[in-house]
Amino acid sequence: MLENINQVMNRIEQIENRLSQGPPIDSGAFQHAFERADRAPMPPSLAPSPAGNSPLTLGGIQGVNPQLWSLMRQPAGMDPSIFGATRAGSMNLQCLAQNNDISCGQTSVAMAVNTLTGKNLRDLDIDGRYGFELLNALNSESASAGFRWRDGGEISASSWELIDHKVNNEKTPVIVGLNGPEFSPSGRGHIVTIVKTEGDNVTFADPATGTLRTTTKQAMNSAPSHPDGNFIFYAVRNSLDGNHMAAR
Repeated sequence: MLENINQVMNRIEQIENRLSQGPPIDSGAFQHAFERADRAPMPPSLAPSPAGNSPLTLGGIQGVNPQLWSLMRQPAGMDPSIFGATRAGSMNLQCLAQNNDISCGQTSVAMAVNTLTGKNLRDLDIDGRYGFELLNALNSESASAGFRWRDGGEISASSWELIDHKVNNEKTPVIVGLNGPEFSPSGRGHIVTIVKTEGDNVTFADPATGTLRTTTKQAMNSAPSHPDGNFIFYAVRNSLDGNHMAAR
């Protein structure tokens, strides 16, 4: 019993430390976890005292917060780091907003690299190291995690089998360059990061807003050309094959 109590108290301490260090807890993921936890039955040993006091009693130990108990009952496999962040499904991509009107590509690179490597880069970091050499930045920053990036050419109807597989099966982001009123009202082109597809619907992280947006495959196929072409950058995981690195 004492061992169980120690485990629970250690978990509470970890959560308290995480909450004190992280951003405000206002994300949809956190609320969803809370709602699920609130519907789950609480063990008798953690039930509130008859007097209705807010602290709970755990084996005679006072001070177990009900909200912390809810967090402890989060769904198995949920990453606590998603609390307070706008992230894309199981891909675990955190949306970022560009710092100036020309850094959409660098912001998309930062989001993609952070997703694959766990780094915490911003567009200013990419700009300082690589300028606008986006593919070079992707390859250099992702190599340590075993990824390299390829240019898939211009986006078209035939591109979606690859994109669907990358974002839905491999859970790796895909960066695309587009233009036109829906994506770039200025006509100077825009670069975004696709995170999920469902049928004809496409969910992408938009650096212009720092949020997830939804469009259609047809809209992307028919979008006017980015000044550099409506390109596709996608990640390939490297695997060791003897003394050679082979893409799979």
